[in-house]
Amino acid sequence: MLDFVSNNYVVIASITSIGTLFVWIFYAHLLYSGYKRQRRPRVLINKGIGGEFIDSPCLICNMSQEPVFLYFLMVKLKTDRGEYLAPMTDREGDELPDSDEGIGLRSRTRQGPLRSGDCLEFVTFRRMIQKLLDCADIEIEDGSPIVAGERPEWIEVHVICIYGSEHKPFGAVRRFLIDCPEDGARINLVPDTLDTASIRSKKYRRQIDHWLRRYL
Repeated sequence: MLDFVSNNYVVIASITSIGTLFVWIFYAHLLYSGYKRQRRPRVLINKGIGGEFIDSPCLICNMSQEPVFLYFLMVKLKTDRGEYLAPMTDREGDELPDSDEGIGLRSRTRQGPLRSGDCLEFVTFRRMIQKLLDCADIEIEDGSPIVAGERPEWIEVHVICIYGSEHKPFGAVRRFLIDCPEDGARINLVPDTLDTASIRSKKYRRQIDHWLRRYL
């Protein structure tokens, strides 16, 4: 055995070196994957207090390791007749303080940094639906259109963010299906997916640029 090792020392050393190299490459890949996963921004959109149906608030939570900057927020509503889109970045109406004295920037807009682990209570889903239908000049009653054939199908929340030192924005997007019972029971919302989608494609960034030019 010793003679075999002595006679084939170069070959054995080469195989050992190659094996060690592959082991280091494997562990380096694991370390890099873990680091990349930790550095990836993660923003969740959820329905809070589900028992309140469309009066439930929409929650936006930053689960990233670093703060994210909320750039702006867009909401899209799909009905039988088409889609309606409106920005929801600025606070309006009864969301503003009663007095003009001491109104700060944070009390007038939802734009700004959201620290790691923090959660922003967005408006209720009823308010989103009402604003979208108001922008479309559609009469509503109890959160639902009263126009024949204008049945809501889903509502989609787009949270546009910038993370850390990254200079390109990304979108956190989640869709909620709208269940309007025929018997007039309370309108319910059901998430279309189990998780919030994070979109960074060039196509979506062009969409962000279009929204900035048109709505903001």
